[in-house]
Amino acid sequence: MKVNYTGRHMELTEPLKQFTKERLDKMATYLDDIIDVHVILGVEKHRHSAEITLKTRASAFVASATTDDMYTSITQAVEKLEAQAHRLQGKRNTRPHESVKAGAVEE
Repeated sequence: MKVNYTGRHMELTEPLKQFTKERLDKMATYLDDIIDVHVILGVEKHRHSAEITLKTRASAFVASATTDDMYTSITQAVEKLEAQAHRLQGKRNTRPHESVKAGAVEE
């Protein structure tokens, strides 16, 4: 998994990168084919925002969060990505198979 970082109006520190990387590594359990991740961290006055774009072979996920703390923003954005991944897995698991559809039509 390749992670690109962009800092807007702030200096990206190594602890921020490490924290984000640890959180994103947990996403690998849900999505095994992660190709690219782009993390945009920014500060405007007292608002700390985190935007994460995660690309897989099949789809792309985007999540953003804005709070007063950068670590909280990163955590919330990753949680939103996890919710999107779980929703996609649920759709894949509940969709009927083609063979079941064909068998129902023939009867």
